[in-house]
Amino acid sequence: MAGLRLAFITDIHHGRDLGTKLGTQALPLLERFGTWVNDAGIDLVVELGDRINDWDNPTDYRNTQDVAAAFAAVSVPRVHILGNHDNFDLSRAESEAAFQQSFASHSRDLNGRHLVFWNADTRVRPGGFEIGMEDLAWLEADLARTELPTIVFTHVPLDSGSMIGNLYFESGPAACLGTYRNAAAARAVIEASGKVFLCVSGHTHWNMRNTIDGIHYVTIHSLTESFTTWPHATGAWGFCSIDESIVVEVVGRDPVRHVLPIKPMGHRWVSRSRPGAPLPPAIDGHVAERYRRALLGEAAAAE
Repeated sequence: MAGLRLAFITDIHHGRDLGTKLGTQALPLLERFGTWVNDAGIDLVVELGDRINDWDNPTDYRNTQDVAAAFAAVSVPRVHILGNHDNFDLSRAESEAAFQQSFASHSRDLNGRHLVFWNADTRVRPGGFEIGMEDLAWLEADLARTELPTIVFTHVPLDSGSMIGNLYFESGPAACLGTYRNAAAARAVIEASGKVFLCVSGHTHWNMRNTIDGIHYVTIHSLTESFTTWPHATGAWGFCSIDESIVVEVVGRDPVRHVLPIKPMGHRWVSRSRPGAPLPPAIDGHVAERYRRALLGEAAAAE
């Protein structure tokens, strides 16, 4: 199977500076990314959303057009995903008109891998983001149609990972917006397919990686965020090579490098939470009983 080289950029936040989102630096940094990617031997660029600092409808439309014009200088094939700031004051149709592309969910096969660009709903609703049944049904049907190892791209992370230390999502009014409130439903679809080995997202403005059931969930840092690199923008973007293993590297002022295994198709972790999953005897046998009694004894002593 041929190798695959991908580039990621996310949370560009072009516009006025808002707090630690240094939007006035977005276009120069995006130009630097374009120069790099054109010479880097990349097969596909994936832009993961939140390309503007939303302000009002006319400003957002104009700023979206600015970002689209900047990407026109990128000679590598590219795909764009819709983020929550992209559709706060703009409709999906307006974003499509400004960017001259569809933001419907879609997929493609490239170098022996199936790539899923899942534009699940990113509108801010009371209680947080929620994946609709239509989006879940689309993902399940798309995964059922392929027999290739698969990567899923989203704006909002699907791993429900810890937000401790995150400027935006640890506490305060946006604390519920670090993931989808029903992200477990998406993970259930992804895990049941037996085909997905990597999920890539943006949104949370830091580098993060979790592995669940052998599937790696990697979050890419924001291009113009500065809360981890104050007072400077991170200048972050990522690139990924996939061959016998996965190597994901994020460059900029807050760099990170992940070297990750690719799980075999259909492989599942041993799990207590999956109905019918077999458990090795030691888990439900002698050792488990000893610890159960010890815990009961501690509880009794405390009383």
